Amino acid sequence: MTPAEVEYIDVAGLVKETKEKGSEGEFYHSLREVDALAHVVRVFQDEKVMHVAGSVDFKRDIKNLDLDLMLIDLDIIEKRLRRLAKSVTGSKDESEKRELHLLQRFKDSLEQGIPLRELELSSEEEKLIRGYAFLSLKPLLLILNMDEKQQAQKERLEAECLQMVKGEKVKGYSVCSICGKLEMELSQLEEKERYAFMEDLGLRELAIKRVIDVSYRLLNLISFFTANQNEVKAWSVPKDTQAIKAAGAVHTDMEKGFIKAEVINFDKLWELRSIHKAKEKGQLRLEGKDYVVQDGDVIFFRFNV
Repeated sequence: MTPAEVEYIDVAGLVKETKEKGSEGEFYHSLREVDALAHVVRVFQDEKVMHVAGSVDFKRDIKNLDLDLMLIDLDIIEKRLRRLAKSVTGSKDESEKRELHLLQRFKDSLEQGIPLRELELSSEEEKLIRGYAFLSLKPLLLILNMDEKQQAQKERLEAECLQMVKGEKVKGYSVCSICGKLEMELSQLEEKERYAFMEDLGLRELAIKRVIDVSYRLLNLISFFTANQNEVKAWSVPKDTQAIKAAGAVHTDMEKGFIKAEVINFDKLWELRSIHKAKEKGQLRLEGKDYVVQDGDVIFFRFNV
């Protein structure tokens, strides 16, 4: 999969620093605008590079960051609950009453040390609290940064990480491992030399691709492509998006005037080498507005404005 842009931010090690500098408000405000959080967690041991906490303990670091995020959410919820408690008294506004009950549920969860992303929410409840952009509700990608010697243990460490957040069935979490030092060295090599070195090491892909792929799965996204004579563009949409909505992701006029979508998977197009050959061989399908876009589709939208 060749991804379009996924918005997430690496927050590892920044919480303590921003608190000390007194810029916490601005920092956390920027976090509220992202789609997901990526926590890069140090696993490697290196006496020359001291850990900010004095020792390496990735489980502690994961818990500490989540605790910070939960405390910030709890502070916002408590302030809002105090205002709601006054406004709902004698009020006939049912939406405020639903919000009050939902926020009280959130408060109870956070006080028990349970991040909001672990709660089951209905679509109506998600819509009700969307404006808050709670930090502990955002999907969290845990990136374990280890050294080359630890690569043989990565499956065990990733499993421990998932078990700590109550297993793979809990939504909102994903985990992957990288060797940051090795990736930095690879990035400094020429492309041919880089891939030859990767082959010697038994590496099939760069870590950045794994991180992007895991991010897409975490956010339940797929990519489709549009193309013309001058450029090819990738677009991110939620999985199970219909063709008419995918057209709207490109331009609102395409959704409003949608007629049909000409579709071919990227792998098939790459095999045939041209749209002309794809049409000759009948590989370019004509789909309607209800067609569910698949990851890797190349789509030519027919529309009228």
